[in-house]
Amino acid sequence: MSDHTELAYLGFEASDLDAWEQLATRVLGLELAQRRADGALVFRMDERAQRIVVQPGPKDDLVHVGFEVGDADRLDALVASLRADGIDVAEAKPEVAAARRAERVFQLHDPDGLPIELVATTETAAGPFHSDVVGSGFVTRGEGLGHIVIRSTDAEASERFYCERLGFRLSDRVHMQITKDLTVDLTFLHANPRHHTVAFGPGIPMAKHLHHFMLEAGSMDEVGLAYDRAVASGVPIAQGLGRHGNDRMFSFYAMTPSGMLVEFGWGGRKIDDATWQVEDYDRPSLWGHKPPARAARRARP
Repeated sequence: MSDHTELAYLGFEASDLDAWEQLATRVLGLELAQRRADGALVFRMDERAQRIVVQPGPKDDLVHVGFEVGDADRLDALVASLRADGIDVAEAKPEVAAARRAERVFQLHDPDGLPIELVATTETAAGPFHSDVVGSGFVTRGEGLGHIVIRSTDAEASERFYCERLGFRLSDRVHMQITKDLTVDLTFLHANPRHHTVAFGPGIPMAKHLHHFMLEAGSMDEVGLAYDRAVASGVPIAQGLGRHGNDRMFSFYAMTPSGMLVEFGWGGRKIDDATWQVEDYDRPSLWGHKPPARAARRARP
């Protein structure tokens, strides 16, 4: 198994690419690196040639997730291990690898059918990353793009797949009683120092593969500035400013044009496997992260 895995890239299919471009560049601070001939938008957030690709189409969902395992030998060993365990893994065609900016791409699916792609590494851009609005840049080096929270109808199967097959480790769990009739149990997994790269859990109302993806900025002020930009741009705020209890991320959640959420944060906790202790939490946040309407009601005298 790979000892160190990172979230390398995300691929979305969206019906409103103009709205995605505005969100990604003007609010989130990503750099539009390319408009491909097939209509797809390619975004950068660091030295890599691409991190997020939004292609035209009706799904309005996450359509593939790329994980980087570090080098060709580790990639070959991981693919061999997966196949030995009976997992269907296919090598993608060269044109797919070229589109992902990787030498080789291996494709499989997680237990809920999410397309997973494995690469050794991805291409570095010719020039430096530039953001018009996020001056401190993003936290990616050694930790990947950020994290994703995905649909899971069988948490045990998902945990076995990501931990036993892909080499992730358990960070912690959150058990939440949302309403009298709704309980959500979330499992958080890490594969590098980032507190979690993947999280999932039954109970989250989800019609799509993705609940949210997270981008971590380089300074606390960037979160407040991004929040102000989102409000000024009319981007719906799903959850206001707050701080999580398990990963300590200071963040807010905004709605993407495809109906999924994006978390914009700073200050995420790091994991050292030699000393880390798994804990259970009974609430997602130390404070905040309330929907704006609910927060306004509570603020009234």
